[in-house]
Amino acid sequence: MRGCRSIAFACSALVAVVAAQADPIYRVMAVPLLPGATSGEALAVNNKGVVVGRCLIDGVYYGFSYDASPNGSLVDLGVLGPGEQHGLWGINDDGWVVGTVQIQSSPLDRAVLIAPSGTRIDITRATTVEAPMGSVQARSINSLGSVAGISTFDCSFTQSTDYGSRWSPGGFFVTPLLGSNYECAPSAAFAINDAGTLVGSARMNVGTFTDPVLVDRPFMCDDDGQVPLETFSSGLESGTALAISNQGDVCGVAQDLSDSGRVHPVVWIGGDIIRLDGLAGFAEGSCALGVNGQVDVVGRSGDEITGEAVVWLSGAAQPESLAALAQPAAHAPNYRLETATAISDGGFIVGRGVGIEPEDISGNTVPFILLPCEPVIIQRPIGQTSCLFGAPALTVRAVGAGPLTYQWRRNGVPLENGPQAGGSVVSGALTRTILVSGFGYTDEGDYDVVISGSCGTTITPVVNMHVCRADLSCDGIVSDSDFPIFVAAYEILDCADPAMPVGCAADFNDDGVVDDEDFVLFVQAYEALFCP
Repeated sequence: MRGCRSIAFACSALVAVVAAQADPIYRVMAVPLLPGATSGEALAVNNKGVVVGRCLIDGVYYGFSYDASPNGSLVDLGVLGPGEQHGLWGINDDGWVVGTVQIQSSPLDRAVLIAPSGTRIDITRATTVEAPMGSVQARSINSLGSVAGISTFDCSFTQSTDYGSRWSPGGFFVTPLLGSNYECAPSAAFAINDAGTLVGSARMNVGTFTDPVLVDRPFMCDDDGQVPLETFSSGLESGTALAISNQGDVCGVAQDLSDSGRVHPVVWIGGDIIRLDGLAGFAEGSCALGVNGQVDVVGRSGDEITGEAVVWLSGAAQPESLAALAQPAAHAPNYRLETATAISDGGFIVGRGVGIEPEDISGNTVPFILLPCEPVIIQRPIGQTSCLFGAPALTVRAVGAGPLTYQWRRNGVPLENGPQAGGSVVSGALTRTILVSGFGYTDEGDYDVVISGSCGTTITPVVNMHVCRADLSCDGIVSDSDFPIFVAAYEILDCADPAMPVGCAADFNDDGVVDDEDFVLFVQAYEALFCP
């Protein structure tokens, strides 16, 4: 189990898109290396297509983040350390990153939380026993900011040990996951989901108190303590849980003593263990490293030298080669997607490979991200109201196999830039943001946008845009600022009077005059504050 346990240092969480195998569903894109780096790998990705990982520069790992959205950028997150345990292991959708670093001029490892601004926060607590090489690791972060990892604590008057640990949001305190049922037995937590459930590996006594038998068992842990996960045939079988979905399904590796003690990639669905095959049956070194809400699992079939990145779709035991699911493209002769280390519920898969760029014949590993052919919407348009002759705008953000193109529609009809039949002017109909200047009644309706990539298309859900006549000041609400405008129109009275503002917006009942009946309607809107 030591080989598979070490693999956990280079992996995180995952999600996939199910499609007909005959059609490509991804495009492979190499993530740029930091200047001076010779190799690198992507370790985690969030639902917005932001990747974190590490690059090797002169024998030392440096952290990076990369935004895969259009016009995305590579950000240097600084030195991490020289060891395999040094890495940026997790990122949530708000852009908070966790990792393990070595402080300068010291062998001590630290758990860090990195803010979206890039500021590092040392979340190593004073309760932790600081010891060289691996005493503190931050491995995963959920949407609430809770962190899973490893810390060293005193477990007796004479001994300390590594415990799987949970950090509170912000890293203000750390709690060891006790309950491995044997004094000073080490454990490790590798992942945490949004429900706060952690998974990992713990040394447990499967014998008796007087005749202990210690085995490293995979576990889940919530507020009720550690619960060992099901094994194949015996409580003596070891394993490690490496990732957990928000629905509670878990993946990792487990030993099967009924199969000559072989170590297999596995997924636990509803607590039941399922063995996952390699591309050609059993393959030594295979690992399952991430799982999503659809129970799609990613990892590797085979070892790091000859293995291949794979996905097990919807809990199926037979894997699919990720390279076979990707859009054909020019690659170097030594092209290989070696390992898929993480997948997000947004459909992005990351990992490490070789020869992804046609000119790269170095054989060094590089980070990659698989972009779904069908663009993933990471910011939907929001329906809104507009004052009469206002200038509302709708915006969408998407990530996918590009370049991405956009076509906005109203009531299913594609919009064109320029003057419209009702007198308004549309701009940005083929971009992420559409603007309708002089918005009127003919512009009301259901809007959506068709987003196309290099090998697929997606359409946003429709949102409604309509006129809010009572918002006379065009500030988005019906408030005191609208009252003097209404009074001025009320005093003019006749909509045909040249002094009346164009459109006679204060004539709410469209009877040609601004009178007491309109005042009643205005008061109703004023009390509601927002137009429906």
